[in-house]
Amino acid sequence: MAHIDPTQEERDRALLQRFGYKQELQRTLGFLSNFAVAFSYISVSTGTFALFSLGILAGGPAFFWTWPIVAIGQFLVALNFAELASHFPIAGSIYQWSKRLSGYNLGWFTGWIYFFAGILTITSVAFTIPIPLQAIFPGLPATIMGLKAPVFIAVLAIIIGTVINVAGVRLLSIINNIGVAAEIVGMIGFALVLLFFFHQQGIGFLFSGPSPKDPVLQTPANPWTPGFDTSYAGAFLAALFMSLFVIYGFDTAGTLGEETKNPQKNAPRGILWSLGLSSIAGFLFLGGTILAIKDLPKIEAIAGGANPNVPPTGALPTIIQDALGQFWGDIYLWVVFLAVCVCMFAIQSATIRLMFSMGRDGRLPFGKAWGIVHPSLHTPLWASIAVAVLSLLPFLYSDAIAVLVTGATGLIYLSYFMNNIASLLARLRNWPHEKAPFSLGRWGLPINILALLYGGLMIINFLWFGGLRSNTNPALSGAFPALASVPLLGNIPIFEFSLLVLFVVGAIYWFGFKRRAVIAEDENPAQVLAD
Repeated sequence: MAHIDPTQEERDRALLQRFGYKQELQRTLGFLSNFAVAFSYISVSTGTFALFSLGILAGGPAFFWTWPIVAIGQFLVALNFAELASHFPIAGSIYQWSKRLSGYNLGWFTGWIYFFAGILTITSVAFTIPIPLQAIFPGLPATIMGLKAPVFIAVLAIIIGTVINVAGVRLLSIINNIGVAAEIVGMIGFALVLLFFFHQQGIGFLFSGPSPKDPVLQTPANPWTPGFDTSYAGAFLAALFMSLFVIYGFDTAGTLGEETKNPQKNAPRGILWSLGLSSIAGFLFLGGTILAIKDLPKIEAIAGGANPNVPPTGALPTIIQDALGQFWGDIYLWVVFLAVCVCMFAIQSATIRLMFSMGRDGRLPFGKAWGIVHPSLHTPLWASIAVAVLSLLPFLYSDAIAVLVTGATGLIYLSYFMNNIASLLARLRNWPHEKAPFSLGRWGLPINILALLYGGLMIINFLWFGGLRSNTNPALSGAFPALASVPLLGNIPIFEFSLLVLFVVGAIYWFGFKRRAVIAEDENPAQVLAD
């Protein structure tokens, strides 16, 4: 009898079965669609429009150099993730990777932290959607149906994104591909136009700090990062936050592994290409917009909230409209609006897959309900609804975008750090034992160590960053005013507050109710180095 080679679809299905799962999600994504979702998650336009005001106010034009610093550091992380995605192309990305490399405890806490980081990121990006709209339509009402206009728009966007994700990955990929094309043309094309035809400053402008008239530099103590007095170093570390918020989410290419054809090759490529192209786009875009600034004190005044007619987040739209004129400026802002919407849809998709993956394993409250795939839609329906509801809850905590962004980004970097610890521990036990299509070879260990050093330094920066302490814990003062007067609790920033709540609640749930049952049910309690 002649030997018949299995098709790629059969090989993909067999690979998933090897990890203990049957194919339920639709495997329809090729490399370009896989890359597109990860690129949309990163979304240079989303992060820059959300936090450009922080960067320019804290660091001045020289905050441009935070971009290559973060891009290089994250590329080290991405290389490590690409190898993991090649070995474990399973929905849930770093949760699955940590679980299979380090066992129960670290794996579960990595997924737990990363899940709520995704929830906060959805909220943060949804709250970015109104920024270009407010610039295009300055006459938008302050409130809509009893909610602040930005909150109403954000809530509506989350609902629409949920419907798109429930409808299926094919629709999501079509919308993502359109959004990616628009963002690439917008970020790179318009950036080159700004650089060559509308620049107002020379290259030396990129090495200058905030305007001497900037009130930030005239305060008796550095308001950004405690311990640096009035030095520029503290302000530059604070300005890092814009770049830190933008450049993550590339692991989404791995979390869509169960829906990607030939994922052991295409998922690693999606991770690296999404990060690489985003880094180039951001470098050009930030350079183009900063050099297009006509009046730095004016932009700083907007960023600092001194202009009552323009919200602080309007600093970047103002630069673009001043440079390109109202008509072309608005055209570009519509491109940004589309890119931000697609970014939020992609983040919802990744967070839904993570909840589905943890739910399928029975690792979350309410059992395996979150791991159920709708038989006709082929999407995790209940996980999609739960992610939507949870991503609306942070609005009870705060409607200040910088506060939400700080919490989301800090939790993301912590979960990345925890996953890199898991992979380092595995490498010290001679993992990987088998060859995968993408391999770091002997470079795996040093790259892993460098990624940990970079991630650790960024987490330290999150912990001592003081720029948001003066207006933090708005959740307690707004939704829970009785708790705002509790010593320490009323002043704790959102990152530390989130860590405290998640680790306390997580430890009670995991060690008190779940861990013993999971070990009893598992056929392979070691659960380490499953490849």
